[in-house]
Amino acid sequence: MVLQQTLIASEKAVDISDRAFGVCFYDVEMEREILREQKIKHELARVAAGDENNGLFLQYQPILDLKSNRVCGFEALARLNSEQLGLVSPMEFIPIAEQAKLIVPIGRNVFLQAFRFLKKLEKEGFDTVNVSVNVSAIQVLRDNFTVDLIEMIREAEVCPENIGIEITESVFSMDYQGINRVLGSLRDSGLHIAIDDFGTGYSSLARERELNVDCLKIDKFFVDKLLTLSPEDAITADIISMAHRLGHCVVAEGVEHEEQKEYLLRNGCDKIQGFLVARPLDEEAALELIRRQAESGPGSV
Repeated sequence: MVLQQTLIASEKAVDISDRAFGVCFYDVEMEREILREQKIKHELARVAAGDENNGLFLQYQPILDLKSNRVCGFEALARLNSEQLGLVSPMEFIPIAEQAKLIVPIGRNVFLQAFRFLKKLEKEGFDTVNVSVNVSAIQVLRDNFTVDLIEMIREAEVCPENIGIEITESVFSMDYQGINRVLGSLRDSGLHIAIDDFGTGYSSLARERELNVDCLKIDKFFVDKLLTLSPEDAITADIISMAHRLGHCVVAEGVEHEEQKEYLLRNGCDKIQGFLVARPLDEEAALELIRRQAESGPGSV
C-alpha cells in the first residue's frame, strides 16, 4: 500500500514539475484524480488503437448565416463516453490526450467521423453545408499533417471546400511561422481556416493581416457582454468591422439570447452559433435539421 501511494505521489510530482518544484505528497483526493486520469487514458488508448467499440463520438453544433437566417454549417465537437466514468468533458480529456501523446490518432478518428457525416450531407444534395473540425498545435505541427489530411479527404470522397479547420489563436505562441505556413497550404488545398475564441489569446487584429485564415470566431466572453452595455460592446463591433476590412468572415460563438443576435446582425456579423440556434446535435438530428430546412424554404431553420 505504501509503495502504491509513493508511486501515485511520484507520478503527480512529475506532472507538476514544470509548474513547481516537483515535490508532492500523497492524499486520497490525489489518488482519485490519478486513477480517473488513468481510466481516461485507457479509453483514449482504445480510440487511438482503432477499437470500434471506443467511446469517442461527435456532436454537431449548427452555425446560422444571419443574412439568410439558414443553417449553413456545423462545428464538429468531440465527446467521450467512458464505460467507467460516463460522459467526460473535452476540456478534461483533450489535455490528457495531448499529454499521453494520443492526440494525433484521436484527431484522425475525429476527422474520419466528420468526413462520414459530410459525405451523408453531400449524398443528400446538401453540398453547400460546411463541417468544421478543431485541431491542436500538436496536430498541425506534425510532419506530413497536410499531406495526410488531404489523403483522408480524397479517400472519403468529400469536397475540401466544405471543410473548415478551427484553431485557437493561443496556439500561435508555440510556432507562429510554422503554424501559419501549414494553414496556408491547407487554404491552397481548398479548406477554410478559422481562428477560434478570437480576442482571448495570442494574436491581434493588427497581425490578422499576416495570417492564412478566412474567418474569425468571436469568443463567447465578448458575446456575453453584449447584454450588459459594457465597453466590450464597442470592441465586438470593432472586431467585426476590422475583420471585414481584412476580408474575413465573422462568426459569433455562444449566442443564447435574441438581443445578442439582433446586435450582431445590426453590426454586420456574418454568422452565429450557440444555444439560441441549437444545442449540439447527434448526427441523425443534424441531418434531420437540414432536411427540414430544405423542405420549409428560404429564411427558415
